[in-house]
Amino acid sequence: MNKFIGFITEKGGVSKTMSSVNFAHILAVSGYRVLFIDLDAQMNATDMLMMGTEYECPCYTELLCRRVKDADSLYTEFIYESNFELIDCIPGSPILKDIIYDIHSESQKGFSVFTCLRQNIGLVRDDYDYVMIDTNPGDTTLTRCAICACDGVLSPIKADNFSFSGVTGLLQTIIGLKQSCNVSVEFMGMFFADVNVSSSGYKRVKEWYEENYGEYILPVSIRHSVQVSDSTLRYLPLLVACRRHGTTDDYIRLVRSLGLIDDAHDKRLERYLLPRRAKSGQVPSEAPADNAAGQGGSHG
Repeated sequence: MNKFIGFITEKGGVSKTMSSVNFAHILAVSGYRVLFIDLDAQMNATDMLMMGTEYECPCYTELLCRRVKDADSLYTEFIYESNFELIDCIPGSPILKDIIYDIHSESQKGFSVFTCLRQNIGLVRDDYDYVMIDTNPGDTTLTRCAICACDGVLSPIKADNFSFSGVTGLLQTIIGLKQSCNVSVEFMGMFFADVNVSSSGYKRVKEWYEENYGEYILPVSIRHSVQVSDSTLRYLPLLVACRRHGTTDDYIRLVRSLGLIDDAHDKRLERYLLPRRAKSGQVPSEAPADNAAGQGGSHG
C-alpha cells in the first residue's frame, strides 16, 4: 500500500491543494495518523490546516538538501500539530519560491539531493499511517524531490485540452526519476476535479482521456460546487465546511476507490458521517464517533 502520496501536476489551477487537504482530512477522520507536507510557496494548504496556530516556516534548504540527523530533530524543527486531530504538518514557506537554486547547487556537487527528502521523512515513517505531499505546479527540481519522496503520485486534472501535455510530461518525469534515482514510485492515476459532470464538454474530454489513458483514469470525478470555494474561504476541509454535500461524497468515494481505508477505519468514517445521514431522514444505528476535526495533533 502506498504510504507517501504526492499530489503533483505540471499545470496549476486543477484543485491540487484542495484535493490533498481533503484526502488528508478524510483519512484522519477515519482514524489514520497523517503527516502533511506543504511544498507549495503559496502555503494555501498550510493556511487551511494551521490557521491561527503558532509555527515558524521551516528551513527547507535543510530538509531538502541536507541529512537530518534524527527524528527528534524533525519534530523540533519542522513538524507541527495542525488544527485537526491526527494531522501533523510541515508548513510551507515563502523560500520555496527560490529553493530550486539551492537544490541545483547541491546537485552539482554530486550529492543525491533528489532523494534527500525521502530519507529525511523516512525517519518518522513509522509514526504515521500516511504522508501527504502538496507541491507547486510545474516540472521543477522541487517537484522532482517530491516525486522521489513518494510511494505513489496522484494527479488531478481539468476537463480541458491544456491538462494533456502536463500529464504526458509527469509520466515521463516519473519514469526518468525511477531510473536515474533508483526510487520506487507508482503513478496511482489521475482524476477529474472541479468539473460539471453533466456537461457535454466534460463527457467528451473524459471519453478522450479514457481512450488514451484508460489504465490511469480513476473511476471518480470531483464535481464543481460553490461549497468548495466557500470551504477555502473559511480555511476548512469539506467534511467540516459542508459535510452534507455531493462533492464531499466524491472525495470520500475517491479515497475508498484507491483502497486507502480498510474496513475497521471505514467504520469509523461511517460513524463520523452518521449525523448528516440522520438529518437526511436516515436513522443512525449507533452513536457517532468523536468529531475528528477538533484541536490536537498526532505526535508527542
